[in-house]
Amino acid sequence: MDLWDSLVETGRSVLDIIMIVAGAGFILGTLQVTGLGSALTSMISGVGTGNLFYLLIISAILCIVLGMGMPTGAVYILLAILIAPSLVEVGVEPIAAHMFILYLGMMSLITPPVAVAAYFAASIAQAPAMATGWTSMRFGWTAYVVPFLFVFSPSLLLQGDNYWSLAIAVASAVGGVWLVSAGMMGYFTRAMDWATRVLFLVAGVLMLIPYEMADWAKWTDMAGLALGIVAMVKEYLARPQSPEATASTAAN
Repeated sequence: MDLWDSLVETGRSVLDIIMIVAGAGFILGTLQVTGLGSALTSMISGVGTGNLFYLLIISAILCIVLGMGMPTGAVYILLAILIAPSLVEVGVEPIAAHMFILYLGMMSLITPPVAVAAYFAASIAQAPAMATGWTSMRFGWTAYVVPFLFVFSPSLLLQGDNYWSLAIAVASAVGGVWLVSAGMMGYFTRAMDWATRVLFLVAGVLMLIPYEMADWAKWTDMAGLALGIVAMVKEYLARPQSPEATASTAAN
């Protein structure tokens, strides 16, 4: 009876997932059979050709929508045909274009309303499905930002012969991600107030701006680094004292 109960419970748990994947399959099948996917991609890519960032935003949305409910291999093949060529045509490095579509295509797994991976996790944990999807987006925010950094800073993909530039690009990206994550979580050496969280977030965002994007970007990286150091020193000096340290201070 235990085996039968487990089979019944498993079937009920995956029923919602099956319905979501089936609905996504209908949408993708319609796009492929009618050719609407190719036409829509070409049209939107043409609209965004004059502005690379605008084009990347449109492409990111398309990658997430077209990748919903699909396995990794199928997502990549579909997006490599529909999205990647338009990015390469406007001057994006081929490896950056393909990493861009691969990352964002996979983000459909944790992006509501078709967050298949999040819904599987919610089914196992017996948690609200949609709430789990939004929480997964909050924890996985870096995967939405990193693909844009690949495009504007190919050094993050180890493209180029200037090892100093590669080191700076990687260090600023890692530092920016760390600062933003600390600000979002609201904790460094102690729980932060809102002003300090905003300081961490601003410092992290400034450091995430690739210095290769424009001449002024190196100044934003330097400003972000300075703000980050100030914020960390401030929090370190205000950290809670251990009981031993407090007793020693009182004794002196």
